[in-house]
Amino acid sequence: MTGVGKIEELERNSGAPVELRVVADADQLPVVRAVAETLAVLGDFTLDDIADIKLVVDEVCSELIAGAVEGAELSCSFVVGDAGMRITTTSVVHTGRVPRSDSFGWHVLHTLTDSISLSASSVDDGSAVVVDAVKRRSNL
Repeated sequence: MTGVGKIEELERNSGAPVELRVVADADQLPVVRAVAETLAVLGDFTLDDIADIKLVVDEVCSELIAGAVEGAELSCSFVVGDAGMRITTTSVVHTGRVPRSDSFGWHVLHTLTDSISLSASSVDDGSAVVVDAVKRRSNL
């Protein structure tokens, strides 16, 4: 859990990671969005960058939640640095529900981020999916 010292480090853009783990359920989406927004504000991103970050988190998490196996966890790791923010999101989804890189949502994610990648590996319950996105600061 992130304490006051970690928040102060984030305010200095030290690159201290923050990890949030919630049940992969749509009811948790506002919490994940709020954490991403708070970190972007503390990281002194522009308003446009903050909006982009919230949209990225919303789209990625919505896709993973929609395909999640029963009882799956959604994990989001945020690293804020001088150059921007890296967001790594993971969950276990049903094998046929791995997000597709040719979908409209994936095209939107490419537009909103500076880089994005997806990897999936088979696990007992389905597919473990990792989405790694980077949003650079536009005010540099």
